[in-house]
Amino acid sequence: MGPAAAGPDRSEPDRLAISARGQTRCRALLDAAAALFVEKGFAATSLSDVLRQAGGSRTTLYTHFGDKGGLFRAMMEEHCARVLDEMVPDRTADETDDPEERLTRIGLHIARWLMAPETTAILRTLISEGARIPDLVQTFVRVGPERTRERMAGCFRDLAAAGHIRIADPDMAAQAFCGMVTGNLLLERLVLPDRPVAPAPVESYVRACVRLFLRGAAPPSPTLPNP
Repeated sequence: MGPAAAGPDRSEPDRLAISARGQTRCRALLDAAAALFVEKGFAATSLSDVLRQAGGSRTTLYTHFGDKGGLFRAMMEEHCARVLDEMVPDRTADETDDPEERLTRIGLHIARWLMAPETTAILRTLISEGARIPDLVQTFVRVGPERTRERMAGCFRDLAAAGHIRIADPDMAAQAFCGMVTGNLLLERLVLPDRPVAPAPVESYVRACVRLFLRGAAPPSPTLPNP
């Protein structure tokens, strides 16, 4: 009698289908967790809540995310990545050289994301849970504020190289600019997260910050020859 037939190997389409199903389940878990963190807060959200809303099993959740902290970390990293991906401070082909317009566009982008419910939920969780999960705070600083400042510093180097601004320390300038744009808005979002925010005052505030910043970074006026 010949050797026993081996069990059927999964074909490549089968493996891809399993992978796609796994990605769909992970996406559902992550979306449910993000919505619940915004609605109820981190502490009040349980894994049972997430599974009830997303479906799936605890095994899938533990395998892909580990625990509730892992879900929060994944949501936070994805959120910060979207902010940076859409920030795009480098000049594009259809963009003007005007530094005020460029910085206003970036400042408004930062302000809009700062006012997003997901951002508020992340910040409030890090403040309330930071002493217990300090590694999450460190991760947020690295993937959020630090990378945003790096992008801004690159933008300032670009503008300085083109002669539009004069900045001796682009990294320090990036920290100052981000602080100007976010400081007041951040405080209000943290202490009054449910208060509606009107877009018009935010835009006026950001434009004022940009003008103040550029006034301090203006290149020297050309010296006129003596008559």
